[in-house]
Amino acid sequence: MPRQREIQHGCARSAFTLVELLVVIAIIGILVALLLPAVQAAREAARRTQCTNQLKQIGLALQNYHDTRKAFPTGRTSPTQLGVAWSYLILPQMELGNIYDAYDKTQRVDAPANATAMRTPIDVYVCPSRRSAAADRDFDNNDQVPVVRAASTAGDYAANAGLEEDIGMEDNDFRDGSVDKTLAGPMFSGSKIASRHVIDGLSNTIAVGEKHIPEPSDGWDPDMIHYRQGDTCFLAADHVETILRGSEDGLAEGPLDRSNQKFGSAHPSVTLFVYLDGHTEGHTNDPGFSAIGVNPNGVDDIAMDEEWFWLGALSTIAGGEIVSE
Repeated sequence: MPRQREIQHGCARSAFTLVELLVVIAIIGILVALLLPAVQAAREAARRTQCTNQLKQIGLALQNYHDTRKAFPTGRTSPTQLGVAWSYLILPQMELGNIYDAYDKTQRVDAPANATAMRTPIDVYVCPSRRSAAADRDFDNNDQVPVVRAASTAGDYAANAGLEEDIGMEDNDFRDGSVDKTLAGPMFSGSKIASRHVIDGLSNTIAVGEKHIPEPSDGWDPDMIHYRQGDTCFLAADHVETILRGSEDGLAEGPLDRSNQKFGSAHPSVTLFVYLDGHTEGHTNDPGFSAIGVNPNGVDDIAMDEEWFWLGALSTIAGGEIVSE
């Protein structure tokens, strides 16, 4: 009996009470709550670094394209379903010549013959903070309900067209028969810009940046969601809001911003860009002050808030504005 009591007594010393167990669980919960934001921040930092590296690859491809063709790629070759975007034109410089070579220019981009060229997921064109590479975007169909749904290449970047995403498409974009370079970026519809045209300097001019993709609204036609978002086939030319961006309206103000014409990011508070000289920069989405709308270039339909003048300066190739540190 004494030995049995000793064993029982020893078992009693090794047991936890309910209160002690609850305290341990509470401590573990507090530690997890403290560590989770740090883990999430570390993961986002890694994703941002990856996104920056992808933009560097795009910038290098643009430079190599320029070295070969003596001009940067046009923003798009046509506004129809038979045209391709700048993002397709640089595929050989991205070591994706197999996709480039698969394109049949006699067929619409959404035709089965162009499945390899237009429906292959491309990792380098997708921001890891937003999504994984996929071929799940609708094709545009001349601004109508798409013929082919959820089958085309996705992309999260846009070329800098200048103050507006549709530079080169309106009469007041032109001066003396040519596109006004004080309004234009390096890649707009039908562009053929060489480095010598970039009077503001390659290191002072944005080439490509992250594009804002607005969240769908309840009032949108379900068949036209990707079109309204500016998120159709990333290699095709027909939908300008998918492949080109302008600076007139500044950077997107967050996920609830409804514009499909702004640069913007899935990274917290910053949008990443690559410049024509190949260096990358992140710019804050909040310039920190407000101002009245003004028209720095004297063009009828362009009116920028003064707070975004710096972005307008960085988006034009010959505006005469140099943004200092």
